[in-house]
Amino acid sequence: MLTFQHYLDELGRQGRLLRESARQAALQAPVPSCPGWTVSRLVGHTAKVHHWAAWILRGRDRDEFEFPTPADDRLFEVYDAGLQDVLNRLRTAPDTLAVWTMTPASSAKLFWARRLAHETAIHRVDADLASGYGVAGFEPEFAADGVDELLTGSAARFDRSGLTSDRTISLTPLDSNASWTLCIGPDQLSCRPVALDHADLAVFGLADDLYRWVWNRAGDDDVALRGDLSLADRWRRDFTVRARGR
Repeated sequence: MLTFQHYLDELGRQGRLLRESARQAALQAPVPSCPGWTVSRLVGHTAKVHHWAAWILRGRDRDEFEFPTPADDRLFEVYDAGLQDVLNRLRTAPDTLAVWTMTPASSAKLFWARRLAHETAIHRVDADLASGYGVAGFEPEFAADGVDELLTGSAARFDRSGLTSDRTISLTPLDSNASWTLCIGPDQLSCRPVALDHADLAVFGLADDLYRWVWNRAGDDDVALRGDLSLADRWRRDFTVRARGR
């Protein structure tokens, strides 16, 4: 895990890059990595996440949050306000902040800085893909942390229906001192901070590529696969983290 300041800096930077890429694309342009989404919906969704997180950081009940969908002519104004608000809330929050988190966390402040940095970073990739001008890379340390954040925080969303035996998927970024093995089966899902030598599927690549691959924002050609390739197909089909609403 990185420092709070590192996450805060990345949240601000990725948020600004997302805005720049979104402005380069038409608001009604499709987002290839989010089928059915337009750039307008992508920016609106990310704005909603930022406003929602700022609401929670104020100690408010998450179930009482409301977010009127902004018109396109106010979209970036609402987006900028949400990003600045959540940055300010995090920056001034006490280390002892006690608010709801999506998963158990020893520090709510650190949890939200990390979660929002990676949420915004992945949607920045979506905006890059929609703009058609290429995808900006991530530094290895942040990208590897993003893989860890997904595997240890969101892996429970992997659809295990149809699995009749335990399977293992190891992931190793070649430019970072980290590795993981995801163990999935009909009755278990766990992540170990080490790559098994004989995993059913081994995935290798630069941390930047691996980060985008685990989030289904990169293809198999961007990483190296060894073993049961049907597990890679299953990952793309069943490990999809979809947002609801705008």
